[in-house]
This record gives sequence, structure tokens and C-alpha cells, in this order.
Amino acid sequence: MNHWNDEHALSYDEKWGELEFHQQIPALAKVAADYRIVEVGCGGGYLSLCLAQHAAGVEVLAIDPTEKMIALAKVRQQKADLPEYQLQFIKAGAEELAVEDASVDLTLAAFSVHHWQDSKLAMSLIFQGLKPGGRIWLCEDLNTPIDGDMQVDNSLKSFNGIKALLELSGFTGINKSLHTSSEGEFLVVEAVKPFS
Repeated sequence: MNHWNDEHALSYDEKWGELEFHQQIPALAKVAADYRIVEVGCGGGYLSLCLAQHAAGVEVLAIDPTEKMIALAKVRQQKADLPEYQLQFIKAGAEELAVEDASVDLTLAAFSVHHWQDSKLAMSLIFQGLKPGGRIWLCEDLNTPIDGDMQVDNSLKSFNGIKALLELSGFTGINKSLHTSSEGEFLVVEAVKPFS
């Protein structure tokens, strides 16, 4: 994933860090009790908090490649008084995901897939970490223009691009939905790691 400087991180977090839509994501992603969740591209950690607080026994590992984003996330975690065993933030890009094979119930990436530096490697690591039957839940904002000097893969802001990446990695049961609110129009793509 792209490494943002402090100015980019603060600007992004101020504008997009705490969306009302983030609060809806745990239910949309069907987060259940005792889930082990990985969030890739957690930014300032607001969605991570929503995930960790959604159901009893949920454990979230949230990663982001930007030091400032992780610092913002840890401040939010401290204010929410969530222990590290329930919510852990690690500075790492999607391509550096390190979890035990077949140990994760759900991996989420909200508004980050298009920033991944090596999307094929990242998706293969996600697939490897998911339990058989485990799910991936991806979300992209369809109305936000790409601006600034950040490198993005525009093909990963569309269903066809995301679907092709998921299929290449071995995911099945790929489906999409659109969610519209005053904050934007959001493309949600879900898929499953098959049992065999």
C-alpha cells in the first residue's frame, strides 16, 4: 500500500476517518461473535473500533502502512478503552500481511484495495490466512475522485477489476451490492474461500 506522509494522513482522516457508513459495515459484513478479523488498510482505526465492538469475543488485527495512521488509530483505541488482545494495530502494508494460515474468519478492506502496491500478492496472502469458508469483504467509494499524488489502481475501484483479482486468487461466490447514503455510493464486493 502507499505510504502517506503525515499531512496526507491527517487530511484523509479528517475527511474520511469517521463515516456513518463505517458504523454500518460490521452488520453488512455479517460480523459474528468470536470472529477473528483482519482489516487491511485500517487508516485511523475508526472502522476497526466498530468491528471490535460489534459482537462478543471479536478479535481484530488492523494493518496500515502509514505510521501516522497507526498512531491515530491507537489514540482512538485508547479513548475507547479496548485492550490489545481485542484490537491490535500493526504498521504493515497489504503485501506484508502475516497471519497464521487458515486462522481468519473475515478479512475486510474498506476504501483501500486501489492503494495496494502488489494486489496479487496481497490477495494471495489474504486467501492463505482465511479459514476454508472464510470471507473477504471489500468496499470502494464510487463517487470519490482520485486526487493528489497518491498512486492508485483505478481498475480496483470497479467490480470487474476486483472480481478478476478475487478469481485469480481462488475466491468463489463473488457477489456485489451497492449502498447509497448521503456520504456517497459504495460498491461492496464479497467472496468466499472454498472448502476444497
